[in-house]
Amino acid sequence: MQTKKFISSLLIVFFALGCFMLSGFTFFKKNINNKPSAVQAQSINNKVWCVTFQLVWNDVMDKVLNGNPINFEGGTPQIADELNKRLYTKDILNENSYYITNGKMNTKLKKEIEKAIWKKFKEKSDILDMLNWGSKDSYLFYAMLKKDFNFIQIFDRYNPDTFNDSKEKVKYFGIKEKSDKKLDENIMVLFYKSSDEYAVKLNTKEKEDVILLRTSQDDNFENLYKYVQDNMMFDEFGKKDTLKVPDINVDEIISYSDLCGKRILGTNILISQALQTIKFKMDNKGGSLKSEAAIALMKTALAPSPERPRHFLFDKPFILFLKESEKDKPYYAMKITDTKYLVKE
Repeated sequence: MQTKKFISSLLIVFFALGCFMLSGFTFFKKNINNKPSAVQAQSINNKVWCVTFQLVWNDVMDKVLNGNPINFEGGTPQIADELNKRLYTKDILNENSYYITNGKMNTKLKKEIEKAIWKKFKEKSDILDMLNWGSKDSYLFYAMLKKDFNFIQIFDRYNPDTFNDSKEKVKYFGIKEKSDKKLDENIMVLFYKSSDEYAVKLNTKEKEDVILLRTSQDDNFENLYKYVQDNMMFDEFGKKDTLKVPDINVDEIISYSDLCGKRILGTNILISQALQTIKFKMDNKGGSLKSEAAIALMKTALAPSPERPRHFLFDKPFILFLKESEKDKPYYAMKITDTKYLVKE
């Protein structure tokens, strides 16, 4: 059975419908010097990830490179290598939860996006005013994801308490030993191995699963989620079990500077801006997620190649073919390796 002691230090890892605030759900490696590294691919300090930037990256691959990966002159950052794998697509989302578009950057496109996201989500953009709309020959790829979820029952409140021996206290919600048993509708125990190794699923009215994992494992997001899947036992919440979860409020702006200023291989295009915003809140009633992502492309002049004299010298072994112009295959071929078939003086 779970006890207050075992649940009091609950470490949260969120994965909800492919795009929740993820704290510990690490598809990629740890951050160095608190700067988003290439191998983190869309995570801030290895804690927060959202699929929106992958969606616009996929769109660039499809619309600009005919589905081919995006590589850069002078070397491709590892973050681009990860994004090129296209591990996540729109298929993991309900169409009602996202908006995606692209077009030439001008005031008309900006107004179209603002009108569309207000009509679909009743939301204003946090990212559009960060973009450089005055640059010529620029093209924008944009996406917004909006999710709202409500727990089946409103959780009880705990008194504010510390988190992981913090000096400051934070707000908590959950289920106490004396809570109304109707709150059990909110939770499913996925597995419980010890007081430091367990996972639960919080149920919502909108069928958005909130999965919480506590583990001593230090692994990447993908492996940790697989660990949850591989160990699911599905158990009811016991009479004396308790749940304690902190309120969450994420408000992040992510700039992918490693991807900017480099010419895309085989094109005269470079990424001028690559931005993402993530806003996630969760309390005892439910939660909401709003995330935007934008990639701005800019055409650049291709550097002219220096003219070099070319010498087509057939003074060494060569092959000769004869073919009718409208036919696919030659009707004659020969290999010249010596002077046997050459005209002598």
